[in-house]
Amino acid sequence: MKKLKNIFSALQTHLWLIPIGSHLAVSPLFFLLAAASILGGCGNLFFIAYISAFLHELSHVFCGKKLGVSIVRIEILPFGICGKLSAGFIKNPYKEAVIAAAGPAFSGALAALLYMLNKNPMLSVYSEAIDYGIKINLSLMILNLVPALPLDGGRIAKAIISINLGAVRASNLMLKISRVPIIGMLLVSVWLLLTNDFNLSLILIGAFLLGNLSIEQKNISLISLKEILYYKTRLKRTEFCQVTRMAAHESVPARLFLRKLGCYKYHIIDVIDDDGKITKTVTEGQLLNALISKSIRLSMGEI
Repeated sequence: MKKLKNIFSALQTHLWLIPIGSHLAVSPLFFLLAAASILGGCGNLFFIAYISAFLHELSHVFCGKKLGVSIVRIEILPFGICGKLSAGFIKNPYKEAVIAAAGPAFSGALAALLYMLNKNPMLSVYSEAIDYGIKINLSLMILNLVPALPLDGGRIAKAIISINLGAVRASNLMLKISRVPIIGMLLVSVWLLLTNDFNLSLILIGAFLLGNLSIEQKNISLISLKEILYYKTRLKRTEFCQVTRMAAHESVPARLFLRKLGCYKYHIIDVIDDDGKITKTVTEGQLLNALISKSIRLSMGEI
């Protein structure tokens, strides 16, 4: 399972993308899959699926622009389509929930529109393609409502949880919760394989989600830093704040304190050695600056 995660994580993070204009990039493997679909006689179905996914992602972009959230690029990958945020995260949880919900809402509306069009006798010659479009968009709506990152349902759940717990703790909690439905999907696909009712698409979807979950885990510390720095700029406008003092052994990874930092508190950390003596005192500002300028893997003793 870990090897599978690493393979798809590498595909998603290191795969070269071909830029098309300033807001679109395409993976070379997409063209290989398209060519294989055409040669296999299912090119129409392949493009209907990807166009539906592209329109789904565009609905996020359109909603984001209306709410003042910049999505800088759409990436067409071999196992899906995703949008890249300029800031790396959405500052307002209510906006994040609305933007995430826009995709499933659009796919559901498009499926309903195609269903009505399919009843028109003048379009009967396209009934097979329209029927497939209905199934694809319903699948996009249902699948994306699953409460697992990086799906829309997971982002909606994370946004709701972050209202009370904060975005950093909500992200870490959702990363743990997301493993359940994703691993469940992979187990179902294996069961279908063993019962001779093989469904390759389900395995690909599960592998894609597993790879993206690994990427989410790797990026959480950097996103946490950006978010804390954003809120700290707001803190400068206040006249005072509460000071919280903590202690940690010099071997403790400094990034673990990112989960402790709050928006309206200032933290001071005493670093202790094996004898329990305080070797240095690290302020919150020193901690953040060291993690950003040096390495996210620093220990408290290395700051």
